[in-house]
Amino acid sequence: MAKQTYAVIGLGGFGISIVHELIALGKDVIAIDNDPQQVKRISDILPTAFVADSTDEIALEQVGIKDAEYVVIAFGDNLEGSILTTVLLKDMGVKHLIVRVDNPQYINIVQKLGAEEIISPQQAAGITLANRIGNEDYKDFYKLDKKYSIVSIEVNPKFEPHVLQDMNTKNLFGISIVLIKRNGSSFVPSGKDSILPRDNLFVVGTRKEVRAFREAINGKKRIW
Repeated sequence: MAKQTYAVIGLGGFGISIVHELIALGKDVIAIDNDPQQVKRISDILPTAFVADSTDEIALEQVGIKDAEYVVIAFGDNLEGSILTTVLLKDMGVKHLIVRVDNPQYINIVQKLGAEEIISPQQAAGITLANRIGNEDYKDFYKLDKKYSIVSIEVNPKFEPHVLQDMNTKNLFGISIVLIKRNGSSFVPSGKDSILPRDNLFVVGTRKEVRAFREAINGKKRIW
């Protein structure tokens, strides 16, 4: 199987973070920005970083964008440029196109133009912040889709240790505990593992399910 190539267009903070992670994963990456200073930030570790205008079809062809299996349009401050780049890439036959859209008003437009996935980091950050400050024992909040989220919950210091299978959390609440962080290390729990005070639990479920579990483990409605 041929090795997949990934392209990231826009090397601000968001784009740079994607490039670094893809490099760490051992992927072939093409990085593009129209600002030479932004390209210079990454060129020492990525020889395939280019100064190019993503609204110029010839420039995109010259940097090999057609070879990319996945292309991420990572800039969100230039809606016109983002739309033009999306149209060009779809016309060029890019298979998987992911587009950052900072203004929710334009999400439907960009989707109709051919983006397979929309990333809205500012909106996601706002949702995460609201849920984290609105629930004191939520350490992190990740919205997966319209229904499900992953929530990191810190267990109350006064919680009495319980074996996970005895807690019956899946049947009682519908949630799944997919990861436990404890004393600086992480592990995927089995039914024989115990939940201890100050554990950091990563819980998957609907907002209602997670809230009910949180109340049972840390709130006034404790059942264990």
